[in-house]
Amino acid sequence: MNAVEHRASRSRSAAHRDGATAVEFALTAPVLFLFLFAALEFGRYNMIQQTANNAAFEAARACIVPGAAASIGQTAGLNVLKAVGLKGGTVTINPATITNTTTQVTATVTIPVTSNLWTAPVFCRSSSTTKSCTLTCDWVDSAR
Repeated sequence: MNAVEHRASRSRSAAHRDGATAVEFALTAPVLFLFLFAALEFGRYNMIQQTANNAAFEAARACIVPGAAASIGQTAGLNVLKAVGLKGGTVTINPATITNTTTQVTATVTIPVTSNLWTAPVFCRSSSTTKSCTLTCDWVDSAR
């Protein structure tokens, strides 16, 4: 077999494989995209969990300083949620009325997962995530 015949037979076999790459891509691309979108969704779910933690801490921190009110803590927590772009979150401060005798403040943040993820019913067990943070107040009551 001379060089011309060898090149011709090689190009004929390559011509038979032209569609193989397209078929292989068509078979593997859906799996690749499934893993890609699942990783993005789990990353976003983790971001929601961490934002809830951070918002609860910031809300409690805003309430433990002298002269603070529960509304200041709620605003601080909601500002954290708003900065990240999460929708429908709530911040609850306990006790609702902070006085000089209050020894600790608990902030609870609840974020609806279903309205903040793309495929929440597929990957999540619950429809919302709730995180709390309890901090001790900074003031000392001199009447004690």
